[in-house]
Amino acid sequence: MKRFKILLLILVVLGALLGFWYWADKQDYFQADYKNLSAAQQQVFEWQDGDDAEKLMQRYRQHFLDSLYAFPRQNVAKVKLFRNTPMISALTSKTLKEDYMDGFIQFCNDTTNFHWGETTWQRNESEYYCRLYNAENKVVGKLYFCLGDCGMTSSIPFSPAMKFGGLSGKGINYITQLIGDNSKWE
Repeated sequence: MKRFKILLLILVVLGALLGFWYWADKQDYFQADYKNLSAAQQQVFEWQDGDDAEKLMQRYRQHFLDSLYAFPRQNVAKVKLFRNTPMISALTSKTLKEDYMDGFIQFCNDTTNFHWGETTWQRNESEYYCRLYNAENKVVGKLYFCLGDCGMTSSIPFSPAMKFGGLSGKGINYITQLIGDNSKWE
């Protein structure tokens, strides 16, 4: 009976540690350094009284080329790709080769890779996500991809260049080819 209690205690502690590790990994708890918008800056991109879709889209368009809103608002030293699979995603990552990082950042800030479609999916439904790291190995950006039938994306920090989060045909083609081309990953 005493051994059973010790075994149960070990399993509970191990389960709690694994749960905390999973939560901390998903939240980038120990390594996040996002440059999020202030509340006033974020409010510009939210529905306001008297808005219609065209007014909101116009406010987005006004900031497409504004470097203050570029993704991820910091220099990127490394991009890692993860399958969005609970608990094992951190163990199966691939790192984008340095030669392709500028192209990836340009993809993120090119409005032609995104469309205005409404996003109705959750980040946990994405097949992949990328973490962008700075020179201090802090996570400065995160981009989720729901490919397949969905064609959606979501970013942390927010960027108006990604519109409402829908991937255009051009964007889906680029990211599908990038993910599938093992010669671009270490």
